[in-house]
Amino acid sequence: MTVVLKETHRNDDFITALNAQLTNIYGANTGNKFNSWQYLQEEADYINHDPEGKKQLPDWERPITKEALHRNFFWLRMGEFSFKLSGGGTADEARDAVAVCKWLMQTKCKFIDKLCSENYTAKTVKEYLNYLFEEDGYNLTELWKMPDGSTKFTNLKQRNDENANTQTVQL
Repeated sequence: MTVVLKETHRNDDFITALNAQLTNIYGANTGNKFNSWQYLQEEADYINHDPEGKKQLPDWERPITKEALHRNFFWLRMGEFSFKLSGGGTADEARDAVAVCKWLMQTKCKFIDKLCSENYTAKTVKEYLNYLFEEDGYNLTELWKMPDGSTKFTNLKQRNDENANTQTVQL
């Protein structure tokens, strides 16, 4: 499952607010779902400075940059969400994919680049992941229940890089 935000929404303000909405409204785990430059910088700092992080990518020349992580690892691309549907994950990890899927359904995918995104429909996600939830004792009806329709998304911002104006986006 790969979900790519439209270019106009690939900025840290929008992504930070979106990640919070995915957790608070759609039931995703805490932490990052969509990658921001801030998150990629934190990852680069960890790899460059932390004793455990320095063990990662041992053959790479230091310092490793956020841009290098973005270019070389599909799961670390800025403005994207990736989840391996075909196994290896846990039900708790898969909740992120369900949350993103529910957000896409509620917003009618208007914030994503559909040509670059793949395997994000509810049908596909359910087909691949529902067994994990069943095995872990989840109530599938509750898991896939959409949030109250009265929920409004506020304070999500998009930055227009052409003129550097910031405007509020109502989802």
